[in-house]
Amino acid sequence: MAPQTIADLIDLLDRLYPDKCPSIHDTDREIWYRTGQRSVVEKCIQVMTIDEEDEDTLTTEDDPI
Repeated sequence: MAPQTIADLIDLLDRLYPDKCPSIHDTDREIWYRTGQRSVVEKCIQVMTIDEEDEDTLTTEDDPI
């Protein structure tokens, strides 16, 4: 089943391309390729986190004291 939300998509990508150490049997090319895949996942997580923080800030600023 396809992811229904951006968070679901990022979760799927995180599971498909986990943050793990390379194998001693991996070639340099494989290591760099997997590093590139993982960097996309890390950027997505970073953008989602920043977006969530911005939403929290907006909600907090709108709340009456």
